[in-house]
Amino acid sequence: RTFEMKSSDCKMSLVFVAILASECHLVACFQTIRTSPALLKNNLLPRYVCERSAQPSSSRRPLGAFRACMSSHPIVILPGFGNAQVDYVDPFGCGFDQSITSALEKRGHRVRVMPLQRIQWLNVLRGVFTLSFWLGKSSPYEPGYGWYVEMARKEIRDAYESANRSPVVVVGHSAGGWLGRAVLGDGTWTDEETKTSIADMISCFVSLGTPHSPPSSNDKDIMDMTRGALTWTHENLPGAFLAPKVSYITVGSDLIPGEKEATRGSLGRSAYESYRLVCGDGSVQGDGVVPQESSHLEGATQVNLKCYHSISSPRMPEYEIRSTWYGSDSLIDSWLSVVGDAVAEVSAVIEQRKA
Repeated sequence: RTFEMKSSDCKMSLVFVAILASECHLVACFQTIRTSPALLKNNLLPRYVCERSAQPSSSRRPLGAFRACMSSHPIVILPGFGNAQVDYVDPFGCGFDQSITSALEKRGHRVRVMPLQRIQWLNVLRGVFTLSFWLGKSSPYEPGYGWYVEMARKEIRDAYESANRSPVVVVGHSAGGWLGRAVLGDGTWTDEETKTSIADMISCFVSLGTPHSPPSSNDKDIMDMTRGALTWTHENLPGAFLAPKVSYITVGSDLIPGEKEATRGSLGRSAYESYRLVCGDGSVQGDGVVPQESSHLEGATQVNLKCYHSISSPRMPEYEIRSTWYGSDSLIDSWLSVVGDAVAEVSAVIEQRKA
């Protein structure tokens, strides 16, 4: 009986991987999802609210100082599951000016997006050929996700070197956040060419709408869909694992409540089903895909916004509840200013060491 249940779990996992791998095709479907009355009411709330649960800085730095400090630290974006580099530089084919990369560059930052192609997510299926996958005890360094970790580390190293060895700000969107934690690991991974540890290459780690913890539920249809990789990360690299050497900032949203009784196909019902799979409880608040409670790490500076999870089509009207996501030009300063404070503090420590 135990074997049958494990087999069933693995079948569900394969189906889940197949669905997410085709996320690019599902995005268009989301454009027509109906919005419930409760969500329409919620949409009237201020969108650009930033709540910081960590201790605030005693004083805000001048904008010029913030920009000067941040400009020396390149930003590397790690794409989310099913996403590709193009989504962060030319979303929906609407042009570079509509991208998160453009929004960051307009503010004086040097930006690199990991050169991930959508089809490369099929590499996750490599995990099928490992015993740990079927046992649900995979790690992010095994075939299923190890290729992503290696690619991300190379991109971070290249950014670090191209910036004259200035520490990098890593921004992970969605699954790129928990995979980013695996990229940092315990901080000891060292590049063979530069002889520099990953912890020395990074000044700040930022996650946007990331499911940082596996679901907690006894329901048979709810499990760690990564076949253990997320659970391994959660248990072996808990919280802001490399702090204070690396600053951690987690960004979440409570824009959309999960609604079990909402019409099937509505945004509230879809959110309920997604939240239930991510954290075990669908009746919570989140960004439409990831519950707010799952998007934060203990010990990190926590920023709470009101926005949608996925990259929004620039063609979507502003009154639509999903028109603003974490990387929207109108919202990005809400968390970027927090990053600026963190980077400034790291830079100050580096300068003191040099002195």
